[in-house]
Formats: sequence, structure tokens, C-alpha cells
Amino acid sequence: MPSHTPDPSLAGPLYGRDPWPLRFHSHSFDAICFNTLACSIVYDRRQFGTQKLDQRGEPYDDISGEPSFGAWRQRWTGHHSVTPANGRTFPSDVEIKWKSLSGDWQAATLDLDKIFRRRIVLHNVAREDVKEAWLDAKSVHPVSPDVLVEVNDRTINVFMRALVVTEVAQEPGNANSHYRDDLMLAWSRRD
Repeated sequence: MPSHTPDPSLAGPLYGRDPWPLRFHSHSFDAICFNTLACSIVYDRRQFGTQKLDQRGEPYDDISGEPSFGAWRQRWTGHHSVTPANGRTFPSDVEIKWKSLSGDWQAATLDLDKIFRRRIVLHNVAREDVKEAWLDAKSVHPVSPDVLVEVNDRTINVFMRALVVTEVAQEPGNANSHYRDDLMLAWSRRD
């Protein structure tokens, strides 16, 4: 039987050891559906997507179209905090069941433990650009990234977003821009 205890050198506090590359153990999660006739995403005993319950508790689905709120990916973050339990970073698989625009039912199971096997935080910041004091703190308080799942017609994308503090402002003249939080594609599949 495989152990679900992550290697401490890959996840969780490093207690004085070099925190680079950045690693994670806890995370936040969110999921969204576009261009589907029905969509249910279940992770950590929570349901995301367009499936709702009516007044009698019966499930029904809303149709999801194109995103209607502009540059939504620039603002997309995880809203459901997930704390490691029993040595597991990811408490469950992500179960997805949806109806694509063609009317075909689709199903997928995402194993986040496999997708993020090494617990490496995905980002676009070079080591020499990271603020040293912030990085030193990551050996005790690791980064907690957002893991974000998007279902769009017949495609599933898994993204990661993490705040990384930088030595220099990312927007010249803006003293409040000493960070990057790029949306990074971690995994994708089209059916």
C-alpha cells in the first residue's frame, strides 16, 4: 500500500533548509465551468460548477456560456482553503462530470497528487529576483498556492497561482508592485 506521507524535503516547513525551489503543502482551490450544458466538480467534499439544488433538494444544471467578466483569469484565485490532513496535501481526487456543448456527457478524475507530485510551486520569478527576507521566511511558512480547475467545453485545464515577492517593483513607479502572481498552466486535457 503506497504511503501518503509527503517527503518533508518536498512539502511543508523546511525549518532552516534552503526553500528554493519553492515548495508547498497547503493550498487553496477553486473551479469554474464555461461552455457546458451541465457541470459538477467535486473536491474535498465541496461541489463547484453549475449544478444547483432546487427548493426540494433535487439537482438541476445551469448552462454556462463564455466568461462574461472580461479578464477574469487575471483576478481568479482559490476561495476554498485546504489544510493537509493525515500527511496528505490533497485530501481527494477532483471528480468532474459535465455535458459538453455537443450534448455528450464527459467524466474525468484528476489526481492532484500526481499532477503536483514534487510539490513545486509554479511561477515566473528567477531566484535572483526574489526578495531575500521573504524567501528566508518560506523555510518556516511555505507558500500556499491556488490550484484552479477550468472546464471549458471539452477541455480541462489545471492552473496554479502563487504570490512571489520580488526585490524590484514589477510596475515602474508603483511601490505596491513588488510581487508576481502569474497564472501558470500545470496540466491540460482535451477530450
